[in-house]
Order: sequence, then C-alpha cells, then structure tokens
Amino acid sequence: MTFPDDFPPQSTKDVKRRSRKRRMVKRKELEELISLATRAAHVARDKGFHTVSPEAIRCVEILRLMRSLPLTPRLITKTDAFRSVQFLAKNGNPIIRSVSRSVVLHWKDILANKVK
Repeated sequence: MTFPDDFPPQSTKDVKRRSRKRRMVKRKELEELISLATRAAHVARDKGFHTVSPEAIRCVEILRLMRSLPLTPRLITKTDAFRSVQFLAKNGNPIIRSVSRSVVLHWKDILANKVK
C-alpha cells in the first residue's frame, strides 16, 4: 500500500511503555536484607559500640534502604521484620540505634494506615 506524500512516514519503532506502578518487594528479599543488617550489627557490636566500623556503616545503609522500600503491611507482619528491626533499635551503637528507630516509626505509620 502506498501513501501519498503529505502523510508522515510510518513508524517502525515499537515504543515500550513503562508502568507507573512501583515494583513491590518480595518476602525473600526483605528477609535477606534483615539478615544482612543483623549480621553486620553483630559484627559491629563485637568490634565495639562507639567505633565507626565498616560493618556499622553497612548496617546503616541497609536500614536506610529498607526504609525507602515500598512495603505492604502484610509483608511487614508476615516476615516478622518489625520484630527484627526493633531488636536493632536496642543496639549499643548509637548510629544503628537511631536509624533503626526511624525505620520502626516509618513502618508503624505503614501499619497504622492499614487499619484506617
């Protein structure tokens, strides 16, 4: 089929549209992050509470990552993640303690929105 000259050329490239929906975190991924953060916190505790060790920095980075993840209330309760992060909120290292407390408060907000 031929087109007259006044039509624009036919598009040959297929454009993929990205969905605006954010990818949800899977249960296994969250459990792995919690495990890594807990192990790093234990190693940091063994090195001393008031020293800034690479393990303490790693634990803080993982906790900040967990805070930024799009989590559902069901995932938080089903993985028992809340209890694990509350355990880290009692850590002797002040940096780990403060970041994990902020994660706990953020997750409490998520769980409270579930009830409303």
